[in-house]
Amino acid sequence: MKGMENVYATLEKTQYELDSRREMLELAALSFLAFAIPFLFPGPQLLTGIIVDSFLVFAAFRVRGAKLLPVILLPSIGALANGFVFGPLTIFLIYLIPFIWVGNFLFVYGIKQLAFEKGMGFWSAGAVSALVKSAAIFIPAYLLYAGGVLPEAMLLPMGVMQFATASGGVAIAGIGKEMILKRRG
Repeated sequence: MKGMENVYATLEKTQYELDSRREMLELAALSFLAFAIPFLFPGPQLLTGIIVDSFLVFAAFRVRGAKLLPVILLPSIGALANGFVFGPLTIFLIYLIPFIWVGNFLFVYGIKQLAFEKGMGFWSAGAVSALVKSAAIFIPAYLLYAGGVLPEAMLLPMGVMQFATASGGVAIAGIGKEMILKRRG
Protein backbone atom coordinates (compact mmCIF):
# COMPACT_ATOMS: atom_id res chain seq x y z
CA MET A 1 0.00 0.00 0.00
CA LYS A 2 3.04 2.25 0.26
CA GLY A 3 2.99 2.70 -3.52
CA MET A 4 -0.61 3.92 -3.49
CA GLU A 5 0.25 6.41 -0.75
CA ASN A 6 3.01 7.80 -2.98
CA VAL A 7 0.63 8.05 -5.95
CA TYR A 8 -1.95 9.88 -3.88
CA ALA A 9 0.71 12.18 -2.40
CA THR A 10 1.80 13.11 -5.93
CA LEU A 11 -1.79 13.73 -7.02
CA GLU A 12 -2.24 16.09 -4.06
CA LYS A 13 0.47 18.45 -5.34
CA THR A 14 -0.42 21.62 -7.22
CA GLN A 15 1.59 24.46 -8.65
CA TYR A 16 -0.78 27.06 -7.27
CA GLU A 17 -2.53 27.05 -3.93
CA LEU A 18 -6.20 27.95 -4.24
CA ASP A 19 -8.83 28.45 -1.60
CA SER A 20 -11.37 25.62 -1.54
CA ARG A 21 -14.16 27.70 -3.13
CA ARG A 22 -12.02 28.73 -6.09
CA GLU A 23 -10.69 25.19 -6.48
CA MET A 24 -14.25 23.84 -6.62
CA LEU A 25 -15.29 26.49 -9.15
CA GLU A 26 -12.33 25.66 -11.36
CA LEU A 27 -13.06 21.96 -10.99
CA ALA A 28 -16.70 22.47 -11.95
CA ALA A 29 -15.72 24.53 -15.00
CA LEU A 30 -13.04 22.06 -16.09
CA SER A 31 -15.38 19.10 -15.60
CA PHE A 32 -18.18 20.73 -17.57
CA LEU A 33 -15.83 21.72 -20.39
CA ALA A 34 -14.16 18.29 -20.42
CA PHE A 35 -17.54 16.71 -21.09
CA ALA A 36 -18.82 19.45 -23.41
CA ILE A 37 -15.78 19.85 -25.70
CA PRO A 38 -16.78 16.92 -27.97
CA PHE A 39 -20.17 18.62 -28.40
CA LEU A 40 -18.75 22.11 -28.91
CA PHE A 41 -15.94 20.95 -31.23
CA PRO A 42 -17.19 17.67 -32.70
CA GLY A 43 -14.23 17.30 -35.00
CA PRO A 44 -11.66 16.95 -36.22
CA GLN A 45 -10.12 14.76 -33.56
CA LEU A 46 -6.91 16.80 -33.61
CA LEU A 47 -8.69 19.99 -32.53
CA THR A 48 -10.95 18.27 -30.00
CA GLY A 49 -8.06 16.27 -28.54
CA ILE A 50 -5.72 19.25 -28.21
CA ILE A 51 -8.38 21.22 -26.35
CA VAL A 52 -9.19 18.33 -24.03
CA ASP A 53 -5.52 17.57 -23.40
CA SER A 54 -4.80 21.22 -22.63
CA PHE A 55 -7.49 20.97 -19.92
CA LEU A 56 -5.80 17.84 -18.59
CA VAL A 57 -2.46 19.68 -18.37
CA PHE A 58 -4.12 22.66 -16.73
CA ALA A 59 -5.82 20.34 -14.25
CA ALA A 60 -2.50 18.64 -13.49
CA PHE A 61 -1.16 21.93 -12.18
CA ARG A 62 -4.32 23.26 -10.53
CA VAL A 63 -6.45 20.37 -9.25
CA ARG A 64 -5.51 17.92 -6.53
CA GLY A 65 -6.26 14.32 -5.64
CA ALA A 66 -9.46 12.54 -6.55
CA LYS A 67 -10.91 15.82 -7.80
CA LEU A 68 -8.99 15.11 -11.01
CA LEU A 69 -11.23 12.17 -11.89
CA PRO A 70 -14.03 14.10 -13.63
CA VAL A 71 -11.53 15.86 -15.89
CA ILE A 72 -9.86 12.51 -16.66
CA LEU A 73 -13.06 10.53 -17.26
CA LEU A 74 -15.58 12.92 -18.79
CA PRO A 75 -14.00 13.74 -22.20
CA SER A 76 -14.30 10.19 -23.54
CA ILE A 77 -17.83 9.89 -22.16
CA GLY A 78 -18.68 13.14 -23.96
CA ALA A 79 -17.13 11.85 -27.19
CA LEU A 80 -19.11 8.63 -26.92
CA ALA A 81 -22.33 10.47 -26.12
CA ASN A 82 -21.83 12.85 -29.02
CA GLY A 83 -20.78 10.20 -31.52
CA PHE A 84 -19.28 12.68 -33.95
CA VAL A 85 -15.56 12.52 -33.21
CA PHE A 86 -15.13 9.05 -34.70
CA GLY A 87 -18.31 8.98 -36.77
CA PRO A 88 -19.33 5.40 -37.61
CA LEU A 89 -16.33 4.10 -35.63
CA THR A 90 -17.63 5.60 -32.37
CA ILE A 91 -19.09 2.23 -31.31
CA PHE A 92 -15.53 0.90 -31.03
CA LEU A 93 -14.79 3.67 -28.54
CA ILE A 94 -16.69 1.59 -25.98
CA TYR A 95 -13.86 -0.97 -26.00
CA LEU A 96 -11.23 1.75 -25.68
CA ILE A 97 -12.71 4.01 -22.99
CA PRO A 98 -11.03 2.21 -20.05
CA PHE A 99 -7.66 2.53 -21.79
CA ILE A 100 -8.31 6.20 -22.60
CA TRP A 101 -9.06 6.76 -18.91
CA VAL A 102 -5.80 5.05 -17.96
CA GLY A 103 -3.94 7.08 -20.58
CA ASN A 104 -5.46 10.34 -19.33
CA PHE A 105 -4.63 9.40 -15.74
CA LEU A 106 -1.03 8.57 -16.66
CA PHE A 107 -0.77 11.85 -18.57
CA VAL A 108 -1.91 13.93 -15.58
CA TYR A 109 -0.03 11.82 -13.04
CA GLY A 110 3.12 11.82 -15.17
CA ILE A 111 3.12 15.60 -15.43
CA LYS A 112 2.63 15.91 -11.66
CA GLN A 113 5.24 13.24 -10.86
CA LEU A 114 7.88 14.50 -13.27
CA ALA A 115 7.36 18.22 -12.62
CA PHE A 116 6.72 18.19 -8.87
CA GLU A 117 8.53 15.09 -7.62
CA LYS A 118 11.42 14.78 -10.07
CA GLY A 119 11.92 18.49 -10.75
CA MET A 120 11.73 18.04 -14.52
CA GLY A 121 10.88 21.15 -16.52
CA PHE A 122 7.35 21.74 -17.82
CA TRP A 123 8.12 20.94 -21.46
CA SER A 124 10.10 17.77 -20.73
CA ALA A 125 7.50 16.49 -18.26
CA GLY A 126 4.78 17.18 -20.81
CA ALA A 127 6.63 15.42 -23.65
CA VAL A 128 7.38 12.30 -21.61
CA SER A 129 3.83 12.17 -20.26
CA ALA A 130 2.40 12.60 -23.78
CA LEU A 131 4.45 9.62 -24.94
CA VAL A 132 3.31 7.50 -21.97
CA LYS A 133 -0.33 8.46 -22.58
CA SER A 134 -0.21 7.55 -26.26
CA ALA A 135 1.51 4.23 -25.54
CA ALA A 136 -1.03 3.38 -22.80
CA ILE A 137 -3.83 3.85 -25.33
CA PHE A 138 -2.17 2.51 -28.47
CA ILE A 139 -0.87 -0.80 -27.09
CA PRO A 140 -4.30 -2.07 -25.96
CA ALA A 141 -5.85 -0.72 -29.19
CA TYR A 142 -3.28 -2.64 -31.22
CA LEU A 143 -3.91 -5.81 -29.20
CA LEU A 144 -7.67 -5.42 -29.74
CA TYR A 145 -7.02 -4.92 -33.46
CA ALA A 146 -4.77 -8.00 -33.56
CA GLY A 147 -7.52 -9.94 -31.79
CA GLY A 148 -10.06 -8.92 -34.42
CA VAL A 149 -12.08 -6.68 -32.09
CA LEU A 150 -11.16 -3.28 -33.56
CA PRO A 151 -10.84 -2.22 -37.19
CA GLU A 152 -7.46 -1.01 -38.43
CA ALA A 153 -8.95 2.49 -38.84
CA MET A 154 -8.87 2.90 -35.04
CA LEU A 155 -5.09 2.51 -34.79
CA LEU A 156 -4.11 5.96 -36.05
CA PRO A 157 -6.54 7.83 -33.76
CA MET A 158 -5.41 5.73 -30.78
CA GLY A 159 -1.69 6.02 -31.46
CA VAL A 160 0.03 8.83 -33.30
CA MET A 161 -3.00 11.07 -32.97
CA GLN A 162 -3.02 10.61 -29.17
CA PHE A 163 0.61 11.69 -29.02
CA ALA A 164 -0.11 14.68 -31.29
CA THR A 165 -3.11 15.83 -29.25
CA ALA A 166 -1.30 15.38 -25.92
CA SER A 167 1.72 17.29 -27.26
CA GLY A 168 -0.57 20.00 -28.59
CA GLY A 169 -2.32 20.19 -25.22
CA VAL A 170 1.04 20.63 -23.51
CA ALA A 171 1.95 23.37 -26.00
CA ILE A 172 -1.34 25.25 -25.54
CA ALA A 173 -1.15 25.00 -21.73
CA GLY A 174 2.53 25.99 -21.76
CA ILE A 175 1.96 29.01 -23.97
CA GLY A 176 -0.99 30.03 -21.79
CA LYS A 177 1.10 29.61 -18.67
CA GLU A 178 3.90 31.75 -20.10
CA MET A 179 1.46 34.47 -21.16
CA ILE A 180 -0.05 34.58 -17.66
CA LEU A 181 3.40 34.77 -16.04
CA LYS A 182 4.48 37.60 -18.38
CA ARG A 183 1.29 39.54 -17.65
CA ARG A 184 1.81 39.14 -13.89
CA GLY A 185 5.55 39.87 -14.09
